[in-house]
Amino acid sequence: MRVFIILFLISSLLVGCQQSPRKQYYLLNATPTTNQTAEITQTLGLGPIEVADYLRNPQIIINRNTNHLQITDNAYWGEPLQKGIARVLAVNLMNHQTNSLIETFPWRNDSTPNLSLRLTIYDLQLINGEAAINASWKLIDNKTKAVLSQQHFVRNKSSGDSAAEIAATYSELLAELAGEMNQALAAHN
Repeated sequence: MRVFIILFLISSLLVGCQQSPRKQYYLLNATPTTNQTAEITQTLGLGPIEVADYLRNPQIIINRNTNHLQITDNAYWGEPLQKGIARVLAVNLMNHQTNSLIETFPWRNDSTPNLSLRLTIYDLQLINGEAAINASWKLIDNKTKAVLSQQHFVRNKSSGDSAAEIAATYSELLAELAGEMNQALAAHN
């Protein structure tokens, strides 16, 4: 009788494990581009990029209020969010600066770009249907170490709370950030 009960419990556990939902993965995306070809005449640096520690979680996080984080059950970032932010910003910047190659930090000492953009993201969150980014960035002349431009960037955008909607809205906020960075780059080129 004991053997029957033990076998029943083991089979119940195995059946229960097989019913767990599959993990879903989401990416940030750059803005779509048209077909274009341009000769690369300059290299721009992007980084280092610092993000708040709570953004280093592989699962997508929703803020239920300003002091309460909720980790989603089966919604994960397809790449570390910090790397996704760098990738999306690089593509968005190259969409604006078609003659530029964006090289992400760290770069080699013998190929340090003349200009680089450094970014700190303090918040990237969804609270009560509003996605928000709070960040600061600097445009640096790497030869002289001079700060050419620096900005504090805060934007809100309405968003649904599904993982797909969050990823899409965060992507839109990063596109707006890249647009602002592009204006500073254009003024110094």
